Amino acid sequence: DLYKILIMKKLKVKGLILKKKEVGEANLLITIFSQEYGKLVGMAYGIRKSKKRNVASLNPLSIVEMLITEKNNYRIIDETETIKVFNNITKNIEKLEIALYILDSVEKIYDLSYENHIFFDKILEILDYIDGIKSMTEEYKYYIGVSFLRRIMIEHGIYDKMELKEILGERLGKVYDNLVKINGENSNNLEKIQNELKKYSKALKRITYFFEKYININLQVNLEIKKFVVEGI
Repeated sequence: DLYKILIMKKLKVKGLILKKKEVGEANLLITIFSQEYGKLVGMAYGIRKSKKRNVASLNPLSIVEMLITEKNNYRIIDETETIKVFNNITKNIEKLEIALYILDSVEKIYDLSYENHIFFDKILEILDYIDGIKSMTEEYKYYIGVSFLRRIMIEHGIYDKMELKEILGERLGKVYDNLVKINGENSNNLEKIQNELKKYSKALKRITYFFEKYININLQVNLEIKKFVVEGI
């Protein structure tokens, strides 16, 4: 019994809910990307039937603080407190699609307990930005997707400009350079950026596809934006 007590510990975690799965009649299996411990998976027992605990706090896109009991690498979620909910994202289909794609990508790419403070902060920064802008066109949704994928490449050391140019080809490579230039020159004028991007609708989708393919090959994952957008690629 003393040995069991020694290997049990409490974790106080702040993180972003990536995924939830119903288990049995009352339980939820939660995947959270945390500031302190990276990606964690824990079980919230009885929460779906509890009158005292807020099940909405465990919805994807919620930032929460949790108290977790960890025992032999098995985690039980004891308490949750909602810190922030991205309400504007949930009210706009374009915002919601790209936000859910980002959550799914993080869930697939990061191994359990892989801690990365910088990337955690960057993800929250991206979601804050998406939540805060007034509107989002379909083209800008894809541009954010491309920018996010580029960030993943840089974080994992697989961002080779020459190799990417070969993958994209000469035409798409020039388009990508132009997209970056448009965003850089008009960083304080979102409306102008979104209007400029309208002429690149098909190209943005193709660039997203090639960036995904590049990441999937290098990191052995399966990112697929077409599962999250209405029209597909």
